[in-house]
Amino acid sequence: MQRLMPKIMLKFEDVVAAYGERNVLQGFSATICQGEFVGLIGPNGTGKSTLLKCLSGLLPLKSGEIVLEAKNNRDYSQRERAQMVAVVPQSFDIDYDFTVEDIVLMGRNPYLSYKVKESQNDYDIVTEAMRMTKTLSFKKRYYKNLSGGEKQRVIIARAIAQDTDIVFLDEPTSALDIHHQIEVMELIRDLNLKKSVTVVAVLHDINLASRYCNRLILMKDGQVVTDGTPKDVITEDNLKKVYEMKMFVQENKLFGKPEIIPLRVIKETEDYRSLRIHVICGGNKASQILEELDALGHQVTAGVVNQGSDDWTICDVLGIPMVEESPFTSISEEKQQENLAMMADCDFILISDLPFGHGNINNLLGLENLRGEIYYHQNCSNNDFTEGKLTRCLEQIRAKKMLTEIDDHQEFLEIVKNRSLIEKESRSI
Repeated sequence: MQRLMPKIMLKFEDVVAAYGERNVLQGFSATICQGEFVGLIGPNGTGKSTLLKCLSGLLPLKSGEIVLEAKNNRDYSQRERAQMVAVVPQSFDIDYDFTVEDIVLMGRNPYLSYKVKESQNDYDIVTEAMRMTKTLSFKKRYYKNLSGGEKQRVIIARAIAQDTDIVFLDEPTSALDIHHQIEVMELIRDLNLKKSVTVVAVLHDINLASRYCNRLILMKDGQVVTDGTPKDVITEDNLKKVYEMKMFVQENKLFGKPEIIPLRVIKETEDYRSLRIHVICGGNKASQILEELDALGHQVTAGVVNQGSDDWTICDVLGIPMVEESPFTSISEEKQQENLAMMADCDFILISDLPFGHGNINNLLGLENLRGEIYYHQNCSNNDFTEGKLTRCLEQIRAKKMLTEIDDHQEFLEIVKNRSLIEKESRSI
């Protein structure tokens, strides 16, 4: 049996649009089919909201075209277009004392005229829209007196009352707290699933977009960077290119969708000479210093770390070479020999903030024979469960070389920055 092709609802073909002389959309192309829930994501100023203005006929195209249900968008009147596409703006404020019911009833305006007034059918549609959005109970309240979440639900009710095949939303959750964000997104998803409405939503929250949309279009500089399922689009490589940030992408086990943990804005690292730095870690206290050293462009290694620990996870995510040991396993002499080999050519060795017991004290054996400078987090002494072995190891290191105590990891980071900073005079030579 031949599978039917989905109906094309919207087609953007090499769209170029500008404000004055500045092009905002620069050859945007995408095809959106019936029943899709598409999220437009990307940094500010990349043209996501401009698409809405072009589709609404508020901003003319410089070139390219928008096809709305097999007809060029510019050939529709405003009334005709409003019968096909409903728009939920970022915000909607009005000075007059309109009730909630008045606002939702505005969704029926494309079907009315001075000759055609609201019918019982119009009021039935409005009542159903308010029921769906849980706004029916306060339909006589004034819109301007509502909370942000209530207002947004009312505007969505107005869009539902418009009874269109397509709903375009411009950052529908940007001004809402987390409770109302989820409430609004679930409402939009229900509209998509239960009424087969095609939804296109401009979203800044990548995790919300991943959770609710079945397709994402990632934009930058007015163009499509990538287009596909959340798993295809939300990757570290894609996001790094677009947002210029280092992000950790992991699977949300509950929803089976990718989610991001932003780490830091990517900064220029040319001002720092790359050093070889080894971090002795293995618990959950060194994740931040590992990431910060890596972000500065240093050649970072770590060990010995137990698989599954937080420090192991950040090394795995960032691609930091490490010596690994099985979970809940004492560090063997063999693993410590690997650790020493990894530290052999390092400029700095950091004994990070971690508790020492009989299972990991081997991490410190042989450090006195290494050439690198050794720094020791003083809090280790407050978490000593070795019955004196930690003290003896530190004394053995001090007998042969300097061991510098630090109060916290930030102090070590500042030392590294000062020692690796390339002076401006040196860079200009």
